[in-house]
Amino acid sequence: MDTNSNIFLASDRPPISARTLILDLLDTGSPPDFSTRELVLAGAAFGLEATGIRTALTRLRQEGRVRALDRGRHAIGAKAEPLQHRIMGWREVQRRQQPWRDGWLLAIAGPRERAHRTAWRHTVQALNLEGFAEAETNIWARPDNLDGGAPAMRQRLLALDGAPSLLVVETGPLDDARQRRFETLWPVTDLRSAYAGLSRRLAASAARLPDLPLIEAAAETLLTGREAIRAIIRDPLLPAALCPPDALSALIRAMDDYDRRGKAIWRRYLGF
Repeated sequence: MDTNSNIFLASDRPPISARTLILDLLDTGSPPDFSTRELVLAGAAFGLEATGIRTALTRLRQEGRVRALDRGRHAIGAKAEPLQHRIMGWREVQRRQQPWRDGWLLAIAGPRERAHRTAWRHTVQALNLEGFAEAETNIWARPDNLDGGAPAMRQRLLALDGAPSLLVVETGPLDDARQRRFETLWPVTDLRSAYAGLSRRLAASAARLPDLPLIEAAAETLLTGREAIRAIIRDPLLPAALCPPDALSALIRAMDDYDRRGKAIWRRYLGF
């Protein structure tokens, strides 16, 4: 196998950066760590140079997102662990849901939370990942249908780099006008359509994998699988009354099958 081949020569830039590739591989937790040689070989599937992989590793270690182990091996770092836990749990996301009794979680921000642009950007990213939508000026909302209510949500937002001072509260049903409006904050039709499309793409990719060269199959499974997993972990997990769960459930089943195929291909490619 020619590990120096570049299957993306038609593009001016690779479809994935060295930094993203390293974190994606480490985020799977299977295997729990990679050697520098394995990461360099993985990069070759995307036309990434060895120097780019090593540079990205150095920077990720400095940021605390990757930690070095003995004998040139690398694992996820403390800074990236909360997101890794979320990614590794994609198969079980729907189990976080509880019966909905028309209540809401509200995250309320003020000048203190918005004072620092970078910190506020991280807070908004955390809110989005936890399924909040901006309902009114400085107020983000989501149905109160997840494990642990407000106390658990505060901890999850904090772990995802949300502002420690962000006010997160539980509330019962709102006034009729807000209740109706809040229930329409999420693009449910678009989400369901996107999940159906991703399920079809996974099936189509799985069907052609046996005919692809190993290096191309490895690249395709990572790119296609990462898109599906990111969609799954970013789902707002709305109650069934607001969004039927069937499209998400079908995507998880499709990705479960595809993930097994992808892991087998990557084991062959990396020589595990």
